[in-house]
Amino acid sequence: MLQIIYFGCFCITLLVLLFLIAYGRTVSVDIVLLSVVIAVSNGGFFALSKASNLEEAILANNITYGIGLFSPILVLLVICNICRIAFPNILKAVLIGVQVLIYFCVCTTGHLTIFYQSIELHFGEAGSYVTKTYGPVHNLYLLSVLVYTASGIVVVIYALNKRTALVSRRNLDMILFTDILTVGLYLLERLLHLKYEMMPLVSTFSIIIISSIVIRVYFFSVYYNQNMFEDEIIKNGYIMFDKNLRYMGANNTARQLYPELNSWELEKKIPGNGGRFNTFLRQSLMKYVQEGKIEVTKGKTYEYKGELYCYDIGVLLRKGSSIRGYYIKVSNLTDVLR
Repeated sequence: MLQIIYFGCFCITLLVLLFLIAYGRTVSVDIVLLSVVIAVSNGGFFALSKASNLEEAILANNITYGIGLFSPILVLLVICNICRIAFPNILKAVLIGVQVLIYFCVCTTGHLTIFYQSIELHFGEAGSYVTKTYGPVHNLYLLSVLVYTASGIVVVIYALNKRTALVSRRNLDMILFTDILTVGLYLLERLLHLKYEMMPLVSTFSIIIISSIVIRVYFFSVYYNQNMFEDEIIKNGYIMFDKNLRYMGANNTARQLYPELNSWELEKKIPGNGGRFNTFLRQSLMKYVQEGKIEVTKGKTYEYKGELYCYDIGVLLRKGSSIRGYYIKVSNLTDVLR
C-alpha cells in the first residue's frame, strides 16, 4: 500500500510540474525548479521502497535528499519573489553551491563516513527501508534546513510590515505553514526513528498549495503582466481585482495617485471608507461589472486639484473567454494637454 502511495505522489507532482510548465513565462523559474526537485525526490522514495539490495537502496536514498537540500532554499526564493525582495544572484549562486557540496557528501554514502557512518537495508511488509547512523556533515545539512526556514519567516514578517508583498497575508501564512510543516515532519521522523517516510505526502501537499497560490499571484500581478501593459507600466497606474472585486494589487504609480491603496488588504473587498478611488472610480467599476462587459471601456475622465485624469476599465481573461478579473488603467493627461 505504501508503495502505491509513493507512486501516486510521484505522478501527482509530475502533473503539477506539467501544469506549471504550461503557464510558461507567467511563473518564475524558482517554483518550476521546486516542483522538479519534489517530483524527482518522490520518485526516489518510491524506488527506495522497491529496492532489492543495498546498492539500489543507497542510490534511491541519495535521490530523496533533493527535497531536504534544495526545497528549503527554493521556497525561500519563491517567498522573496512574491514579496518583491531582491535576492542577489551572487548570493543565490553561493548558497546553491553550498547545497550542491552537501549533496556531493550525501553521494559518498557507502564509500565514506562523512554523511552516514553506516546504512543498512531492511525489508518490511510495506516495502524496503533503511536505517542510518549519521556522520558530521549531516549536522550541516540539518542546519541549512533550519536556516532557510527561519529566513522565510523573517522575509514574510518584513514584507508584511513594509507592505511590499504581492500576495495576501493569508496566502503568505499558507506558504509558511506548508514549509514549516514539511521541516517539522522531517525533524519528527528523525526524532521518532520512523521506519517509513511520510515526506512524499507532505511535500506533494505543499507543492500543490504553493503552486496554486503562486499562479494566482502572478496572474493578478501588474509586475508579472508587463507584456499585457507593454511599456506603459511606469507612466500609468494599474489596479487589479479578481472576478469577485477583491483587491489583488497595484503598481507604484497607482499607489501614488490613490494613497489609500497602501492601506488596503490584498484579496479583500474594496473598503467603503472614502478616498480618491471611491470618489472617482468605484461607481464606474461597479457599473462595468454589472453590465457584464468584456470590451475595454476607454476615455473616461475626471479632474482633481487642477489635474485631468483618464481611465480605462478592462477584463482579465483566462485562456479562452471566461472572466477571471478586472483592471483599471489611469493616466494623467494634464501635461499632454498643456
